[in-house]
Amino acid sequence: MSSRPSLRGHLQHPMRLLLLGYAGFSASLGLLLGWLVIRDLQWGGLTRTLSSAHFPLVFLSFATILLAGLLRGLRWKMLLAGHRVSALRLFFIEQTGSALDTLSPVHVLDEVVQVGILTLRDRLQAGVVLATLAVQRSLEFATTILVLTSGAFILAPLQRFWPYLATGLALSVAALGLLFTIGPVVAKLPVVSKVRFVVEFAASMRYLRRKKRLALGAFALSICQAILIGVAGWLVAKATGIPLGITSMVVITLGIQFFSSSVPGLPMAVGTFEFGAVFLLGLWGTSREEATGFAVVLHAVMYLAPIAVTLVFLPREGLFSLRRLNRLAAGAKGGGPQES
Repeated sequence: MSSRPSLRGHLQHPMRLLLLGYAGFSASLGLLLGWLVIRDLQWGGLTRTLSSAHFPLVFLSFATILLAGLLRGLRWKMLLAGHRVSALRLFFIEQTGSALDTLSPVHVLDEVVQVGILTLRDRLQAGVVLATLAVQRSLEFATTILVLTSGAFILAPLQRFWPYLATGLALSVAALGLLFTIGPVVAKLPVVSKVRFVVEFAASMRYLRRKKRLALGAFALSICQAILIGVAGWLVAKATGIPLGITSMVVITLGIQFFSSSVPGLPMAVGTFEFGAVFLLGLWGTSREEATGFAVVLHAVMYLAPIAVTLVFLPREGLFSLRRLNRLAAGAKGGGPQES
């Protein structure tokens, strides 16, 4: 047997270094943004904002976030037409993937866990799952940018940003179009035409391209989901005494979510989320203490909702240890039934 290290061994070391470097950079950036938030913060004002919060509205906001998650599950069910997986189960899987991803220093667990559960437990084809996931992510990105761009046209504090948002909207629409155009063509390339995963992916994209009503329904659900997330933010604003209208708060909330999910940072976007909230609310003249109090409450609502779902779902699936999750992830990557 040759003692030469395998190609996989050669690749793993640089990849680990790259992941460690990215995790270190993300943590440093998150700490920096968090420090910028708390620098010169009047802690007494923050305490008053939090202690005077109207918690029935906070609980209603929590329920609204869960309802938005249910719409994500329903949309995924629509995209997985013909497959016997309920929208409720897809809601649990989606929330679980999101929760585990936010808790990780490097955001790689979301799709891995979701693909692993659906392929190994529900026996769906990996290409089909990834195709519908790609459409989901593209729709969410496009609808978020659409709402933000619309807000930049009608809300004076954001008008300076509309050229950038309009560019982002054009790029997101182009990316979605490419996904539906190039996706079915990939399987015809000689190099990958016999790869089962690629064939499954292309077949799923062809199916979705033919079902125009289904695609429009998924887009409509994406708009509703985005608005519900914004309404949750508005409810938290009401609970913490920030006197902004629902239109402004929908745009601000989606802007915070977009910023905190796009910029590298600490697990659960600690610091990044608060910085986005303080910056955006500051455009409306909201004090740093009020904006930080709002951010802390909204942050808890938006991130604890999927974590609560995960604490229910993982034990039901028998995935209540890191070892079992690792075996599931290995099975998803290798294509074999590593977890029974």
